[in-house]
Amino acid sequence: MVKFFNHLFGKNKKNNDKEESPFLPKETEPVEIIFAKNFTDKGGKFLYCENKNEVLQYFDEILIENNWTLNTIKCKNDFLIDYFGLGKLDEKNIIDAEIITCEFLVANKGSILVSSNQISTKKLSEISENLIVFAKNSQFSSDVSESMSLLNSKYEKKPTNITTINAFDTKSEIDFLSYGRTSKNLYLLVQE
Repeated sequence: MVKFFNHLFGKNKKNNDKEESPFLPKETEPVEIIFAKNFTDKGGKFLYCENKNEVLQYFDEILIENNWTLNTIKCKNDFLIDYFGLGKLDEKNIIDAEIITCEFLVANKGSILVSSNQISTKKLSEISENLIVFAKNSQFSSDVSESMSLLNSKYEKKPTNITTINAFDTKSEIDFLSYGRTSKNLYLLVQE
């Protein structure tokens, strides 16, 4: 009889592993890790940097890897122009890539939330196919809902043209579900 109750209440287990209560919250990975996995699964190139020197080193490696020069990188953000040592772009130059900031990095989708502050009134199809995004470690959010809440509290006057950059792998653009999206060759430099 005792064996029966021990078996019924699990005391006869050969394995002494502790069972977790279904009422305890499940342990989840940090949003940075979730974002990086989802982002790279979509074909994005994620580069985490501890400081400005590492950001500039990776930026130089991106230029070398793609045979781009500073004179062919489009940028309209004064901070980024100074940060990366970009010159004023001559209208006659061929544009190889564009560098922008973002609003937030959405972990559960592995996507990048941008607004009129980054892309003005352009559609995603109107920005460069080769895109370098610069972000800070503080810009990670768990989902779009959290990103929108943070966006509302960040600005007194909410920006317009809010969208997410989702498709990075040009091979995946062929399927029906990605219709209307434009794939980007996307590099993301995140500075701690």
